[in-house]
Amino acid sequence: MISLRTWSGLVHTLFSLLSSSCFGIPNEPSHQLSGNVKGKVILHQTERNSTYLQDGWNLASCTRTMVSFELLDPRHNLHLVNFIYSWDLGNGELHKGPEPFVKCYYTSPGNYTLKLSIESRTPQHSRMTGLYAVDLTVLDAIKSIELRGPLIYNVDQSSILSFLVVGSPPVWLCWRVLPDCHTPSSTSCNLVRLRGNIFNLNYTFKSVGKHCLDLSVKNDISSIQTFYHIYVQGSSVTLFFMLPCAAVIIASLILISVTVCRPHKQKKGGSTHYISFTDIELHAKNVPEEKTSFSNESQPLLHQLRASLNT
Repeated sequence: MISLRTWSGLVHTLFSLLSSSCFGIPNEPSHQLSGNVKGKVILHQTERNSTYLQDGWNLASCTRTMVSFELLDPRHNLHLVNFIYSWDLGNGELHKGPEPFVKCYYTSPGNYTLKLSIESRTPQHSRMTGLYAVDLTVLDAIKSIELRGPLIYNVDQSSILSFLVVGSPPVWLCWRVLPDCHTPSSTSCNLVRLRGNIFNLNYTFKSVGKHCLDLSVKNDISSIQTFYHIYVQGSSVTLFFMLPCAAVIIASLILISVTVCRPHKQKKGGSTHYISFTDIELHAKNVPEEKTSFSNESQPLLHQLRASLNT
């Protein structure tokens, strides 16, 4: 038969386990360095009208944060005890007071060590203390994904699409291209881990028309999804580059045609020929009169030549 003391011990153990499960407080608090005050440090962040309970020790920068201490007191023996909480946020801020929470604001990403010191004296004059330390990682939340480059590309041509992820790395990026912006159920995204903020995608579009580029990015504190509408063009680009070449070819053909078809002029020799008046007279006599045509101005000169020859 179970004694009363043994039964009380079993009830106490069961109550402790149920209390730990209901309140989410482990029997062995994490990050406790010393002391007999049991509990855990909890982080909450508020963005707009929503409050998020941070899983782990990652925080978003430039976001309202509340750090609180949740006391483990399943028997409610410590509800009359006044504790003094001393907070060292690791960014140079120090807070001390009776409230088990503090509001803070980490403006820069980085690694911080938050320390909490708890001290009090119970009515029985027994001193209770607790010392906790938490290593925090503050990251910039992912705010946007910016496409650096044009929105028009050529079909069947290797293209590089460059993106800027505004947020703290490392990040996981998942991308997929949807021709005609249709979303087939079998299309899965391509997962890439980035340790920087620049993502260069080397891709060849196989068809013309509108395409949708689906991007999903997340880090340890935030996630974002966005779409980019990209237009892929085909023969018009090829024709655009062929027009100058065609113009040069046509101009060359015209120049060759003009050069070949132009009549050639007889070149004068370099030697000097002397013509005597006798040659002129003999040539004039041999030319039939019906074929000889002189202007009225040239006839007096011919008569003068004949008269001088007769004399």
